[in-house]
Amino acid sequence: STHCISSAASDVYKRQDIYDEKLAKTQFLEQFESLFEANNSETSALSALPTAFDYIRLGHPLSSILEWAIADLNDTKPDNVISFSSQTIPVLAVLRKNLFDKKNTQINYSGKLPDCFDFEALKNVYGYNFDLKQVEKAEDISEFNGSTIYISQQSKMGEFKLTPNIDFFISLYSDLGSILLVNGEQNESYIPDIQHVRCLLYTSDAA
Repeated sequence: STHCISSAASDVYKRQDIYDEKLAKTQFLEQFESLFEANNSETSALSALPTAFDYIRLGHPLSSILEWAIADLNDTKPDNVISFSSQTIPVLAVLRKNLFDKKNTQINYSGKLPDCFDFEALKNVYGYNFDLKQVEKAEDISEFNGSTIYISQQSKMGEFKLTPNIDFFISLYSDLGSILLVNGEQNESYIPDIQHVRCLLYTSDAA
């Protein structure tokens, strides 16, 4: 229930336990899901949840719950869904890894992108190489020898129209940031690198 979710976020936020950093999100969600399925929103049960206070979350388990809910809607793993306060960082994270791995990247987008997307600067300043293409919809994207990113603006959070030709779905939300969905087991090796880039960004902002 909504009450269960909001109570979990509030109660766990107050805890500063010692935990296994690498499994913080996983341990939190495994036990939270058990409470959710049992419709248990008792304060004592929520207080016993392990914290999701890893270096990525910066002390907020609510983002873990958001990612869990979106993953459930799209029949994928919670680790494959990553939320950002930034709209551009998920794109930069994929481009960064592919630059190091010498892998081709294709960026597709629909509609008009926000002004913060300066693709010329990405090429000239950061040295990222990629193909850029505007499409009407995700289904129009063809197979590509490398990584395919699809960027779209959304008004509601929820289901993604997953297609096998897209490796990374990035949904932009006005004034809220973005949600990245890593599509397919073959792309799960990107997840630690994407989280690392987000960590660097948030650590810099906190400083």
